[in-house]
Amino acid sequence: MRGVAQQRNQQAEGGSPASGSTRTVRSMLLTMLPLILIVLGMAGLTGRCSFSPLGPTVQPGSAPTVDAAAELRSAARRVDFPVLEPRLPQGWRANSADVRGVGSGQRAVRVGWLTSGGHYMRLSQSTAPESELVAFETERPPRARGMVRAAGTRWVVYDSVRSEKAWVGERNGVRLLITGSGPERDFRTLARAALSAPVVTPQH
Repeated sequence: MRGVAQQRNQQAEGGSPASGSTRTVRSMLLTMLPLILIVLGMAGLTGRCSFSPLGPTVQPGSAPTVDAAAELRSAARRVDFPVLEPRLPQGWRANSADVRGVGSGQRAVRVGWLTSGGHYMRLSQSTAPESELVAFETERPPRARGMVRAAGTRWVVYDSVRSEKAWVGERNGVRLLITGSGPERDFRTLARAALSAPVVTPQH
């Protein structure tokens, strides 16, 4: 009887092993709940992006659109060199444009596009020295990695940010720099478009 009483007292004080395990699992779930909610919230915020081994991609409709033609006409009156207006394939959408100072008083006219595959590509046009333009666009000291030929023109390949590349070519004394997260076919597409592009008429 004495042993039975002790056993009942122990169960009353500590509960059975099964009930203790249940409380432990419940406690763990309650502890992890805030973390799960945070992860779900972050997934909701970043749901418009997807992973790509070649660089970040953006889902259609998640980025702004700009009128590249109007932006380039406006930029043409702010620089002293002819500005090109590349005609890109259907599915490429311009989403950024600006004119930036480069190095020793030169300027660069820049337009960025989202490709049909969701990659970001940018063309920079400038008369700045190649080393200054490369350092500005790639955010690192220029170090050539080789050369490719695209659209009948020689392009020097440089390292860029986030394991990307930059291609530098020239047309009629204007330096063209292409960079972005797209695969080589996107670089070649933009190279062809730039080399065959008409010169824009400045907007007054």
